[in-house]
Amino acid sequence: MHYSLAELKDIPVFFIVGKGRSGTTLLSTIIDSHPNVASATESRFLLLIWQKYKRMRVWDADNTTQFIKDVNRDILVGYLWEFSEGFAENIASLPKEATIQDLIKLVYIYRKSNFEHKGRIKFIVDKNPKYTIFVDKLISIFPEAKFFRLIRDPRDNVTSQINYSKNPVGLIANKWLNYNEKLDRFAKKHPNQFKTQRFEDLILNKEEFFEKFGEYSNIKNLASYEKERLKIKDKFEEKFSDRLKTQHQATVKPLNPKKIGHHKQKLSEEQIKIIDSYCFPYAENWGYVREQPAQSLTLVTKVRAQINYTLLDFAHKFYYSLPFSVMLGSRNFILNNFQPNKKEKLLEVISSNEKK
Repeated sequence: MHYSLAELKDIPVFFIVGKGRSGTTLLSTIIDSHPNVASATESRFLLLIWQKYKRMRVWDADNTTQFIKDVNRDILVGYLWEFSEGFAENIASLPKEATIQDLIKLVYIYRKSNFEHKGRIKFIVDKNPKYTIFVDKLISIFPEAKFFRLIRDPRDNVTSQINYSKNPVGLIANKWLNYNEKLDRFAKKHPNQFKTQRFEDLILNKEEFFEKFGEYSNIKNLASYEKERLKIKDKFEEKFSDRLKTQHQATVKPLNPKKIGHHKQKLSEEQIKIIDSYCFPYAENWGYVREQPAQSLTLVTKVRAQINYTLLDFAHKFYYSLPFSVMLGSRNFILNNFQPNKKEKLLEVISSNEKK
């Protein structure tokens, strides 16, 4: 399908944010089942491509091949995404008045979905928990964008995270708190462009959850499409490595109420006390109830956790402020020298896809 410049400018953009392991991938997959929605997950190509093209004032169709090559420089795009026929032609057909935002929208639109019943795209959704750090930057790129936070009981969130993180439960809990407090500040500044719903409500009352989501986003009838994701299990398993299949297997399974409160079976009392100490009383604002007596953290513990979060936050922001070429070079340097586990995970993805 061909999209004119006028059509592109009318397509709204939504970002799904929140702490990782809060059901954001599940929600993004459900949204992608809608025939009029292009819903992407986990890539940060937007932040990469923005750094190179943010000063573009006039679009030159001769740059189409280079633009597509630059989009694919993001590792997850290059090895996990495929694009539908007509992608390059549509980009090349855009007039000189096209902006980088228009080109970015076409990237989302032409990304091949696992769902085959796609019609004309009327909404774009991009999900990435790391976008929580960049909400101010994202709204400077797409000033009319809307943001949707999915929040989850911090104890269940940490329970789901500990299998994929070497950080102790206290640091994970502190990150949950910082992410959500940051999003609260953003929501206060942009109340009409931000909405929060609970993961637990998605699992226990999906019809009401999707009705509220539809009122906010105008993406209707999601409850009727929700089970479509169960039909893409084979595609999902073909596309991802064993590690990613395990990490995101819930996206192609029925909604599971057992995921609510599963920390009671999987965490020790001491671990729950630590999480409660970081996340309460804040978590009470979202209806979560403390299960352990109040326990104060020492000043040293609080400072250490906050320094850890602040350094990570600064590192991410600094990285995505670098020039495009420097960003790519530094990414490879960091992967090779400081992130062997992440590199191993990416190599698994690359190897898995090259065998197909």
